[in-house]
Amino acid sequence: MSSKHSPNIQTFKLFTIFVAICLISFICLITFYLISSVLLPVIISFTLYALFEPATLYLVRHNFNHSLSILIVLVILMIASFLAIGFALPALFDQVALLQSKLPQIASQLENFLTQYAAQLSSQFGIDINVSEITVSLLSQSSSVGQSALINVSNRLLNIIVIFILVPFLTYFLLKDFKRVRNNLMNWLPNSSFELGWVIYHNVSTQLNAYTRGVMLQSLIMAIVCAIGFSIIGLDIPVLLGFITGILNLVPYIGPVISIILSLLVGAAMTPFDPSILYLSVLVIIGAQIIDNVIVIPAVIANAVNLHPVQVILGIIIIGSLFGTLGVILAVPAIAVGKIVYNNLYADILNASRKSA
Repeated sequence: MSSKHSPNIQTFKLFTIFVAICLISFICLITFYLISSVLLPVIISFTLYALFEPATLYLVRHNFNHSLSILIVLVILMIASFLAIGFALPALFDQVALLQSKLPQIASQLENFLTQYAAQLSSQFGIDINVSEITVSLLSQSSSVGQSALINVSNRLLNIIVIFILVPFLTYFLLKDFKRVRNNLMNWLPNSSFELGWVIYHNVSTQLNAYTRGVMLQSLIMAIVCAIGFSIIGLDIPVLLGFITGILNLVPYIGPVISIILSLLVGAAMTPFDPSILYLSVLVIIGAQIIDNVIVIPAVIANAVNLHPVQVILGIIIIGSLFGTLGVILAVPAIAVGKIVYNNLYADILNASRKSA
């Protein structure tokens, strides 16, 4: 067999074409996002589709009408959302206000830390660092970012309202008609690639759905555990910190580090200051990570994404540097999809080459 017809080379060629198509599609989506507010509701709706399709299928298997099953699931979702808005958000906003009131204390503690660190560098290496200028620069940048964020939120208020209106409708039609649309699209495949296309779709769909459900459950558990832990040790704004920690847990490896830094800053700003609160806040996050890695990940996510930690870290660095925050969040599922497509293409080409040999 010549080298140009080897399964590895053929797989690499096909996979390169696939990656190029994905990159072009992603660039088109980013462009579409910049000129339209429709993409975010679509992403949220597909996430809700992955989360609630099993509940819909469960009702259908118990002799409920398909459309009625979808309506039941969406009504339960909307009731839960209204309850969260009515009970959870006011407490969350109170804790955000408390955090804003503590920002000067956090800045003061940060300046003290930088001053001590600068003194050590100056005595050991002769490096002179102007801490005041650094602190003022950081605070001014933070203030400008905060003001820009508030202006951006105000300007996008209409888009937020549109999201709340569109998401239930898009989710309903995804739950109702997605499979029919999918079947019509798959019928466009040529006969020679029809079976392979369905195999790849099935593997990708199964893994992405399991990963989406697993990550949402993982973040929820992380938020609850950290909020309870922060409350027990007496750290300020425990609910808000737990909520932020759960969201940051969406970013592997980097998110927990940011959560630790944030909890340390909040603990350092407490009065009267108790050094033990710093150690305890770190222990809470480490304990939550132990629960996550020992219990949650093996039970919920282990079968969803089979990736080596090095692959995950490199993927986050490369894709994150190319596409920013969105790339960091989507790096793991993107690598998982690429791995599935490559392995299936390779297996198909290898089997074809063996049959022709």
